[in-house]
Amino acid sequence: MFPWIANLFASPSLLWWLGLAGAPLVIHLLHRRKFRETQWAAMKFLLEAARKNSRRLRVEQLLLLLVRTLLILLALMAVAEPLVNRASALFQSGLPVHRIVIIDASASMGATSGDETLFHNARRLARDIVERSRQGDAINLVRLSTLSPRVIVQTPALSAGPVLDEIDRMELSPAPAGLLVGLEEAVPLLRGAPEIRRKEVYLLSDFQRATWDAGAGDASTRLRGVLKKLTDGAELVLIDVGEPGLANAGVNGIESLDPVTIAGRGTRVRVSVRNFSSEALADRELQLLVDDRLVDRRTVNLAAGAETSELFNPVIDGAGEHRIEARLGDDSLPVDNRRWLAVSVKDRLRVLCVNGRGTGRALAKSTDFLALALSPAARGGAVGTTERSILEPTVVNESELASLDLSLFDCVFYCDVKRFTEREATAITTFLKQGGGVIFCAGDQVQAKEYNDVLYKQGAGVLPAKIGERQGDPVRRESIVRFDPGEFGHPLIGAFQGNPDAGLESTVSYAYLATSGIKESGGKVALRFDDGQPAILEKSVGLGKSVLITTSLDDQWSLWPLWPSYVPLIQEIAQFAVAGRAGQRQKTVGDSLEASVPAGIGDTAVEMSHPNGEREKIRPISKNGESRIVFGPAIELGIYEARIPPPSLRTEQFAVNFDSAESNLTKYTPEELREGPLAGIDATLARTALEPASTASESVRPVSGGLTRPILYLLLYLLFVEQALAWNFSAGLWLLCPPLALYLWWRKRSGGVPA
Repeated sequence: MFPWIANLFASPSLLWWLGLAGAPLVIHLLHRRKFRETQWAAMKFLLEAARKNSRRLRVEQLLLLLVRTLLILLALMAVAEPLVNRASALFQSGLPVHRIVIIDASASMGATSGDETLFHNARRLARDIVERSRQGDAINLVRLSTLSPRVIVQTPALSAGPVLDEIDRMELSPAPAGLLVGLEEAVPLLRGAPEIRRKEVYLLSDFQRATWDAGAGDASTRLRGVLKKLTDGAELVLIDVGEPGLANAGVNGIESLDPVTIAGRGTRVRVSVRNFSSEALADRELQLLVDDRLVDRRTVNLAAGAETSELFNPVIDGAGEHRIEARLGDDSLPVDNRRWLAVSVKDRLRVLCVNGRGTGRALAKSTDFLALALSPAARGGAVGTTERSILEPTVVNESELASLDLSLFDCVFYCDVKRFTEREATAITTFLKQGGGVIFCAGDQVQAKEYNDVLYKQGAGVLPAKIGERQGDPVRRESIVRFDPGEFGHPLIGAFQGNPDAGLESTVSYAYLATSGIKESGGKVALRFDDGQPAILEKSVGLGKSVLITTSLDDQWSLWPLWPSYVPLIQEIAQFAVAGRAGQRQKTVGDSLEASVPAGIGDTAVEMSHPNGEREKIRPISKNGESRIVFGPAIELGIYEARIPPPSLRTEQFAVNFDSAESNLTKYTPEELREGPLAGIDATLARTALEPASTASESVRPVSGGLTRPILYLLLYLLFVEQALAWNFSAGLWLLCPPLALYLWWRKRSGGVPA
């Protein structure tokens, strides 16, 4: 079959049956009347009549033969599905072409098939498309990625050289494709080069399900809409460079299970590995590295589609910024076999305890029991050694707050503090946003109205809830409430699940502060009393946590300080309050990196080091009333490090990791594309860089895109006309061609046509 014919019909193989159109002619010739000449008297009268009617009879038979032949031709054409828009390309082959080449540069295109990656193959095919351009053609180049830039050649290039150079320079992105955004940016390019009417769009992709599965919601509607815009304005050719059945496993998670990492102590690190392929993977080595030094290794075996987690317990020596890396052996997609974790290691947590009730009696301060719980007596370790507490409390009275710099501490407990000034509230807010933890504790001195006006601010402040009246009588102690952890769902109390000896559920309190407005402030309840009222609430403020304990931390309102649950829960609260800063350092490629810096550094630049070793200067900006550095989007995988100059003089690390959605290399088949993302879209799906008018391996065309239905209507009409012609030629001629029938009728009436 000739290539140009294959491009004109959806089913060109059926055209071999066109030979059947000669059947009426063959039948006509086989059934021609054969006769012998016989002379008789009346013969001359019959011959004269035959001479008069022979022309009319021949015309009638030829017309009837033509209609019957046309019926067969139309039937075959309808089944073969001719396409008008493809036929028009035959007449435009010599005209200039405006081509838009779109290359999928998402992370999944880094999968290796044979000796080269899918992305390398896509670039090679893109070069083939560009190199066949002729003088007068125009070319745009687009890169599919969530990372900018996406439109590489914005203005249509009139020569292939610059576009080929850009294709050679194009790099694989470690991010997803951003299919919708990329295609939407390609649509306006069709308006470029308006003098060129013939437009072609080539999209080279692996058709990964994670990229092309838009679901059934707004995303699916948007995808169909943008594809329809492309096909309305151009010839759309989709070139599939993907390979089915590629095996891949990746590290899809790494996290520290400890809220704070302490130098010299083991920290629990959980690494998750998933097999994204349909076949089992055996004996894959999983390594854990700390500061690029191998500290542990495991062997993992994964069933098809299975996920497993390995728990490591590395000991990190020395306070400061450290990086932890999980590394899996290479496979089809090497980019997802490494994952990083940035950890800030401390030698201890510095806790400020603010006493709001001054007294000279022992254990009469509101912070006395708290200080003991934060730094209990040294626990016995090995012979001749003691284990130091990770919390270092500093106790001050409320009157000393004005002279203290909160940034010197990691966490602050305000115990039974009467009220706060606006200046103190501003300092607390800044401290929280920079990652500090603040815990407000109830007591007899607390002025609810002052707290609500300065700290709650109708839900816009730092307090997790609005404080109400005291419930219960701590003097008479006639009614009691106990802690009710419920399902232990909050991370603050998760460690107590399955540990009844801790005494959490039997802890007795005699009084607490009522709360309201939790939803308005965005707070959460971590622990309730058994009457349903909140006992501990928390709220995220910037990088830090604000915690409200509605009962006292001494023995004035509760027996809690005398219960076994007191020490572990107080230490959990302190570590939970400062854990937010660590979570903000774990990022995904494409995210922005932010860090608070002291206002005193002014316009001094902060140096940001990239994973590849490059460095650049960043100027601090004012954001939400505080000085910050903002860098992004992060386009490399690995550890970024910000060096903040004096007076802070510190470094902060950020781990930028792979989006594990790109790890699943499962792709759409051509049949699934027809029924799914490309349903109703007039496009050609190929495996090579073919001309739109040449033979394609697969086509995706809607039925309504050709001439099948009009041809069927004409076929039905001619069937009726053929019957009418065979029954009464004159009547059938009126149906077939009224002007011709009218002309013959006029000739007959005027004597020009013999009866």
